[in-house]
Amino acid sequence: MSVYALTFVAFVAFVTVFPAACASSARTSEPPQQKQLAAALTPPKRLAPPESLPGVAREILRARMVSHTQDMGALMSAIMVLEYDEIQTRAQAIAGDANLARPLTGDATELNSLLPAKFFDLQDALKRQAGILADAARRTDALGVANAYGALSETCVQCHATYRAGR
Repeated sequence: MSVYALTFVAFVAFVTVFPAACASSARTSEPPQQKQLAAALTPPKRLAPPESLPGVAREILRARMVSHTQDMGALMSAIMVLEYDEIQTRAQAIAGDANLARPLTGDATELNSLLPAKFFDLQDALKRQAGILADAARRTDALGVANAYGALSETCVQCHATYRAGR
């Protein structure tokens, strides 16, 4: 084979094999919360219309959500600059605010009996995720804070996708 032919074969091998090798290698510089970011940016798949909540329950929750929105905004601001004490305080406030008790009986006079069981499951998840976030802040674990905030936000979006119409 001529030098030109060998050079051409080497070039073709380089162009076809090298990119495939690069594309298949794992990204080690990718942040661990990349999957959570992708999930947060992807609109939720709604398989059914939002579940209905009675008007009285919806009004009570709306008032709570105003406070919750303020806490989440302040929490995000604290996370962006890693103010661990403020992160811990806000996360604990969110966990403490998620305190609607499951109904003890099927009595229709209990306001909480107007809320479906799934609401309480999501509230429990919110409380758990807020606790994990507060713990990560207590340990001054930046990546732990980022991951916990992603999981906390995902819980919020799940609840909103379930119960908020037209959103």
